[in-house]
Amino acid sequence: MTLVVQPGISPAASLGADAGALAAGALALRVYEFAGDVLSLGRYHLLPSGRPGTRVRLHRRHSGGRATAFGDGFVGIALTLPHRSALVSPQPLALAPEQVMNRCVRGILEGLKAAGVAAFYPGRDFITVDRRPLGLVAFEVGPTGALLFEAILANRRDFSLLPALLDEVDPGGVVSAEMLAAEAATSLARLGATLPLDDVAALVRGGYEQVFGLEFEVARAPAPAPIEEDSWLRQRSPRPELDRHGSTRTQLGCLEAHFVLDGARIADIVLAGDFIANSPAVDELERGLRGSRAERRVVDEVVARVFARPENFFLGVGPLETIAETIMRAMPV
Repeated sequence: MTLVVQPGISPAASLGADAGALAAGALALRVYEFAGDVLSLGRYHLLPSGRPGTRVRLHRRHSGGRATAFGDGFVGIALTLPHRSALVSPQPLALAPEQVMNRCVRGILEGLKAAGVAAFYPGRDFITVDRRPLGLVAFEVGPTGALLFEAILANRRDFSLLPALLDEVDPGGVVSAEMLAAEAATSLARLGATLPLDDVAALVRGGYEQVFGLEFEVARAPAPAPIEEDSWLRQRSPRPELDRHGSTRTQLGCLEAHFVLDGARIADIVLAGDFIANSPAVDELERGLRGSRAERRVVDEVVARVFARPENFFLGVGPLETIAETIMRAMPV
C-alpha cells in the first residue's frame, strides 16, 4: 500500500485526492491535516446558509455520518481499498456492511495503543477513551465497489468545539447535531499524547502493518480527481419547493425526508441527515421514490427492493422501516 502524509492540505485538494483513489480502487493510506477552523459535514447533510465573512470553512466528506469539528488540532485519516472486505478477504462481500468499520478501525486502535492511548471502538461511529469520543469514523463504497474509510482524530482540540463552529456557519439550525460538552469529549492532548502529524502517520501505519500484515511505501500524493468544491458542497442544499419535512431521531443523530407531493405521489424527495450509506444506493432509493405513491406499503417496497442487494447498505438509523416511517411523519393528516 502507499502511504501519503499531507500537512496543511485544503479541503478541496483532500476531496480530490480521495475521489481519485476511489475511482482507481487504490490501496492507499492518507494521513492529513487542514489548517484553520473547519466544520466537516457528512455526505448527506443539507448545506447551512453560513454567515458572510465567517472564519469557519465548510467541508463535505465523501462518507456519511455526523457533522463534526475538524481543521487545526485534528488529524484526518483516509484508507482506500479495492472493495469493502479487502483487509480480510478477496471476496468483496465477505464482510457485512455493519462489520466494515469494526475491521477498518483496528489499525488505528493498534497505533493508538502503541502511543499509550487505550482507545476502544464500541460500535457505530466513535472511537472512545473512557467512553469519551476521541475519533469519528465513517465509510463510503462508490459505484465501482471501492471503499473509502474515513477517520477524524482529536489531537490538540476535541469535538466539544462543534457548537461554536455551528454558531458561525449555521445560524438557522439546518444541521441537526448532538452537542458534546467539554467534559464529555477528549483528545490526545488531554490524554498527554499530543502528536505531530508524521508521528500519527507512523503509528497508524504501524497499526495496520501489525494487525493486517500490510506493507507500505511512502509516496507522493497522486494527481487528484477534479472536484468543483462549491458544487460538491451544494449538492444537498435546502430547497423551498420540498415543503414536506419528516424527521426521526436515530442511532447517529437524525434522519430527515424532504419531499413534495403531486397528488397522491411523491414528486421529488431528498433524504438528509447523519446516516452512513453507499452513495449509489441513496441515489437509487431517491430515484425509486420519485413518482411512487405516497403510501407506507409502497415506500417500504421501494426500500426493500434497493437494499435486497447485498452491496447496498443504510446504517445508523436502526431498522430500514425507519425510512418509510420518517416519510409518513410528513404526510398530510
